[in-house]
Amino acid sequence: MNINAEVNCNNCSLDSICLPRGLSKKEIDNLDQVIKRKKTLQRGDYILREGDEFKSIVAIKSGTAKLIANDTHGNEHILDILLPGELLGFDGIHKNHHNCSVIALETLSFCELPVNNWDELASIAPGLMRELLLHAGEKMNDDHNKMVLSKRPADEKLAYFLLNLSSRYQRRGFSTVEFTLTLSRQELGNYLGLALETVSRLLKKFQKKGLITVNNKHIKITNMEALHHLQGIKAA
Repeated sequence: MNINAEVNCNNCSLDSICLPRGLSKKEIDNLDQVIKRKKTLQRGDYILREGDEFKSIVAIKSGTAKLIANDTHGNEHILDILLPGELLGFDGIHKNHHNCSVIALETLSFCELPVNNWDELASIAPGLMRELLLHAGEKMNDDHNKMVLSKRPADEKLAYFLLNLSSRYQRRGFSTVEFTLTLSRQELGNYLGLALETVSRLLKKFQKKGLITVNNKHIKITNMEALHHLQGIKAA
């Protein structure tokens, strides 16, 4: 294999969960002609900023990112954690500008699908609109689960978060029991709606009970069954 060969939709390892999912080879070939591969970003760099004009759907190629919104006092609220193969930018469709920002949590690369001409996209890849709707629907289902979860006790929130990450990493061919949290403890608390002290206490509690082991940001799930028993709703 030529390690210098350019990665495109046909040879990308994320083709089964990203934009090409469900498309024919001809549609993927056509899509490849319009998709833009963007430069690599570093932690803290913006993929999108609140208020930016809606120009494209973005697919994360490698790395992770956080979707954030700021309240009227300038406080940051983490709405979602995005993994490779996941799409973002749908929030810009309604009013033609984005009402959230997306920031890299680590070294990250991404692709852009320009959407300045929906009719042209529909003509070169008829199945694309169906796939975009499916992606948007999955996101709505995940948002529903998180809304339900927000009413649950703190330990259930953390259990669901860990199991959800495990499931999502499994779809990408990664380990289901070992992964690195790119969120800081403060950011994790922000995302789960918990105080920093609560997050730290729960991680220690889970480790003491033999559910997980924690080494800085490295997490290893050691009792998956117990985590499933603890959480209140099924992981996505």
